[in-house]
Amino acid sequence: MLRKYYAALMGLLLLACGPTIRFNYDPGIDFKSFKTWAWVEQNEFREGGRGARRNQRLLTERPLMDKRIEVILEKELISMGYQKVSISEAQFLVRQYARYKQVPVETRTRMSSNGWGWGWGWPGLGIGGSISTSRRDTYEQGTIMIEIVDTKTNEPIWEAGAVNALSDVRDPDEADAQITRAIKGALAKLPR
Repeated sequence: MLRKYYAALMGLLLLACGPTIRFNYDPGIDFKSFKTWAWVEQNEFREGGRGARRNQRLLTERPLMDKRIEVILEKELISMGYQKVSISEAQFLVRQYARYKQVPVETRTRMSSNGWGWGWGWPGLGIGGSISTSRRDTYEQGTIMIEIVDTKTNEPIWEAGAVNALSDVRDPDEADAQITRAIKGALAKLPR
């Protein structure tokens, strides 16, 4: 019985540490009409547009992680009923990438003591000092970004970011679990 409670508690803790999903979309688009998709190449975004700027700034930092994200995202899109086709037949294009940045974390410790007391037969005064320490660390925040582009207009129509989806990944199995949870959470925000 205790094991069930422990498992439930661990599950809740994992949910609390999950990624934060941020998304945006064009409300004028009828997403229900989309059935087919294809991967967008890095240079397929409109020249000089948002995607083009990102291509210069976001070269693949971790190709193995990008491939892992691509495989899981493709599996999830297919499981949602979208059919993968060639770029010329696709109704929408999908682009994914991972973004990493160092996030500062400041830790402060404050200690102080003072006091006054009596000793054995002697009055005494206890005086203490205090030292405050501050330490600045960083951790790597990994975010999965997914963008969808309408092939008719070549304009982005939906985007989502799973913030902290790739933070503190230690091994491939853990990476798969975190990426799957993040992609499912992001795709749940896709209007259908």
